[in-house]
Amino acid sequence: MAISVPLAAHAQDEPPSRLPLVPVDTDDPILRPMFQGMIDRGGKPANMHRTVGNAPAIFKEYVDLAYAIRRDAITPRLDREVMIMRAAQLANGEYEFLAHKAMALGCGLTEEQANAMENWQDSDLFDERHRAILAYADGLASPDSVDDETFNALAKHYNPQEIVELTMTANFYTAAARLTNALKVRPDADIEKLSKLQSCSG
Repeated sequence: MAISVPLAAHAQDEPPSRLPLVPVDTDDPILRPMFQGMIDRGGKPANMHRTVGNAPAIFKEYVDLAYAIRRDAITPRLDREVMIMRAAQLANGEYEFLAHKAMALGCGLTEEQANAMENWQDSDLFDERHRAILAYADGLASPDSVDDETFNALAKHYNPQEIVELTMTANFYTAAARLTNALKVRPDADIEKLSKLQSCSG
């Protein structure tokens, strides 16, 4: 199985998305309060938000699920970010990887660990818990799915609720990567700055 490809640089004149971006000052009754909330928190609607916002009702449910994964989980935030980064990497999700790398670094991941994630099996930078997460992410991305040995290694460190959370997290961000790839959503120039606004605690 091909694990990942190097994240590509974008040409400056490349459009931000295959679809039109919803205006930040939209009057849509669903999107307007959502976009304003992002601005009130010191951020802005990103290219992904403004692309998926072409379907406002679905975008709201998408964001609600993303927030539930982020705020309502009991699994340590760093562990979830490691899962997100690896799932995004396996799905060639440049947008998600870049956004969540910044979040993971804010939660305690090191730059060396982020750079070693592609070949984590050969690295001594990850502890047993994170190696179990990374192996589980690899299994989820495999056509054969997760084998018993990989699952049991994960279950040594996480209870059933946490395992569901980690599994849902991986699959949500794999789907997000497929979405941003299909619609060719380009990472915002300030995606790392925007991501750093996200608290590690929630």
